[in-house]
Amino acid sequence: MIVITLVWYLLFCPRQYAADRTARIFSAVCIVTLILYNTVCYYFNGLYGQWYWDQVNYSVGILFFLFLVFCMPGQKIKEMDLLRFILFVTVISTLCCFFMFHKYELQSLNIRWDAASLNGQKEEYGIRCSWLFPHKSQYALVLLMSIFLVLRHRRTFTRQWVGWGFFLFLLYGLYICDTMSAFGGLILGLGGMLLDDLKKKGLLRYKYTFIGGGILAAAGIAVLALIGRQRSLYTLGARIPIWTASIQNILANPAGIGQRFGSHFGMHAMGELYVDNCHNVFLNHALRFSIPAGILFAVLILLIAAYTIYVSRSFFALGSWLGILFLLNMDQTVNPIQFAYFLLLTFFVYLYKPSDCDASPTIHSSADSNDA
Repeated sequence: MIVITLVWYLLFCPRQYAADRTARIFSAVCIVTLILYNTVCYYFNGLYGQWYWDQVNYSVGILFFLFLVFCMPGQKIKEMDLLRFILFVTVISTLCCFFMFHKYELQSLNIRWDAASLNGQKEEYGIRCSWLFPHKSQYALVLLMSIFLVLRHRRTFTRQWVGWGFFLFLLYGLYICDTMSAFGGLILGLGGMLLDDLKKKGLLRYKYTFIGGGILAAAGIAVLALIGRQRSLYTLGARIPIWTASIQNILANPAGIGQRFGSHFGMHAMGELYVDNCHNVFLNHALRFSIPAGILFAVLILLIAAYTIYVSRSFFALGSWLGILFLLNMDQTVNPIQFAYFLLLTFFVYLYKPSDCDASPTIHSSADSNDA
């Protein structure tokens, strides 16, 4: 559907490219890296992996993001009220999640082809709500990005209590995901937002300096305490032995293991702990597609992060991206089908500037909307 949309727009819609020199350089580097990535993936997929559709989905996601960078600013497509639409869809989806979770005690509702998979809440490690996603961390990433979206555009709400209501609403969704690393990422984003306010108003003049700093410090300590109750902080929740075993397997299989990844390929991490993935997006990519493909995929993500931070030029962008990368490094947080949506949220969090068409009883355009 994304490919059809892109082709239709490029063939039949008037275009006014507003990309500056930085965007052009970024896009050129991304295209070169993407070509190398596809060349490497196609070679190793043909020999060993046969993960062609995953390679296609990741590539389409990158092209979609470049399309947004080049064609979205200053275009009539803003008249579609996309910011309000995304918030509306997010709220409706989250309400459906809450209803299924509390009414029917469902951990997730996964739809694969023509069959629906209903999973209950009985889990060894807690509730672990994942809603429409295969894993709880993937839903946690979407919720975390949605929270960052609300924080980024909080000044566009005519009624501030609505914005903070959205924040608390999504925060509860993050809570039932039971993904503590996502809360750590949220604290980093909030810390960046506080630093931006300090930079703008000054340390001594900003009355919420000590209050905000104290709340964030208390929240950080609470998150660490909750993690410490469930897992060992010394091993980062068993991540260090998992990563060590994963790196050993990657070095032993530099060309990737292809379709053996997952349930057909378990790793002994420590003691009686066996895992079916590396609990790290980049290590997973290297183990599935080959070491060169994993490196190039990491480069693409870091290019997008660096570009959005440079354009935003805010501590919020830096802190929130550190939180996102923290989550990406702690679990299998992004799957190929979800990837384009992740980049769509990335665009709206860091690059989208609301226009007058976003005005509504809930959301309105603001001169301060660029301030994180």
